[in-house]
Amino acid sequence: MKILVDVSVYVLNERLHQLIREAAGGEHTVVFPRSQEEIIQTGGDAQVYFGNCLEETFPYLTQLKWIQSHSAGMDAQLYPALKNSEVVLTSVAGVYGSHAAEHAFALLLGLTRDIKGAAVNHTKHEWRKPNQLIEIGGLTLGIIGLGGFGIHMAKRGKGFDMRIIAVDAYRQDKLDFVDELMPIDQLPELMRRSDVVMIACPLTEETYHLINADNLALMKPTAYLINVARGKIVDEPALIKALKAGKIAGAGLDVTEVEPLPKDSPLWDMDGVLLTPHVAGRSQHRVRRAAEFFCENLKRYLNGEPLKNIVDKQLGF
Repeated sequence: MKILVDVSVYVLNERLHQLIREAAGGEHTVVFPRSQEEIIQTGGDAQVYFGNCLEETFPYLTQLKWIQSHSAGMDAQLYPALKNSEVVLTSVAGVYGSHAAEHAFALLLGLTRDIKGAAVNHTKHEWRKPNQLIEIGGLTLGIIGLGGFGIHMAKRGKGFDMRIIAVDAYRQDKLDFVDELMPIDQLPELMRRSDVVMIACPLTEETYHLINADNLALMKPTAYLINVARGKIVDEPALIKALKAGKIAGAGLDVTEVEPLPKDSPLWDMDGVLLTPHVAGRSQHRVRRAAEFFCENLKRYLNGEPLKNIVDKQLGF
């Protein structure tokens, strides 16, 4: 069997190369192509692919049985040819959850503690105190989606003494650190009650513009919206309108509808907005954790055991 490990985007060090070779065993061939051209040249007889297989590359990999993506969100992977194929797709959902949750709280604290304003004053060498700072302990954190990202957000929110409520379309078991779990049709109730709303659901046809003008209108004028999931879950023009009108206190956005965010977007210049360039899933551990997860799944695949994180290609996660 040939196993293709795409290192054209995420470079693996030699220790991780060796870890993958050991997981594959001596009877299987592991190839580490460094470009899409190399993938096409070497991948025609590959059965396993580790990486994000591009739509233009997929038709050349005619023997593929399984793709282990190194992404948590699958919206960019579910192009028609892969979606309609027999190839099994697995994600790394949950592997980056701790990174994303920390980033979500970095955005929240950046807003509530006015770190953005302090940074601006820093560059000006000005010692200027803000008019108001917000303590998040005791506030209600509403989490949309209680999967990998959402669980880690809930744990950290509980550590800040927040009340945790969540909605999820599929999960029914309420975890100990979640005060209340509701079905997804109770999203308006979550929007009304939350002091902070964090988005942690995948982007699918059902969640596109899930956070729209109607749901934003339900939020408290003192509430914050935090998005480290996918930009298209939020109706961005509606969010901009709500921010301009003072309908919500602010937004922390690691993702936007169009990336990079256009230079003429009003979001750049809004006082109540904190932006980062889609980096919530990154950390010094990202590549290693993804490779280790692949190795665990590869051993399962070779032993005929069920794979972890199999994606329902029709549902989108």
